Amino acid sequence: MNTLQNRAQCLTAKASLEAELDGYQNRDQNLAFQERREGRTEASVATRLASATNQVNYLTDQLARPDLSATDRQRYQNQLLTANYQKAKLQNRSAGSGGAAAFLADVDADQIDAQVALLTGAIAAVQARHDALPA
Repeated sequence: MNTLQNRAQCLTAKASLEAELDGYQNRDQNLAFQERREGRTEASVATRLASATNQVNYLTDQLARPDLSATDRQRYQNQLLTANYQKAKLQNRSAGSGGAAAFLADVDADQIDAQVALLTGAIAAVQARHDALPA
């Protein structure tokens, strides 16, 4: 802080720090929005996976019926192939969340929090220096 020799320098430094802080706060808000969006996506995937699992179970039950015609059996088998594919795709999608991407997102969020704390402290120190200098 001793490098700030007059109030004008303090005001310039403070304005620059506040602009930097705005950028980090914007990133923080964007990350929060992304987390909310991912939460909705995860809920949607879970709902769709449950639906696909129910469809697979229903088709499997239908294929187990002894009185099924050859045409219906073929139709249910084709539908079961599609339902199993959709189910596997949704399982892979929900299994893919987390891991390295989630870890890096946590690191990024921690970095932003630390930077916001650092900038907030620096702004307070510059303001205190400004207030201590003669007008």
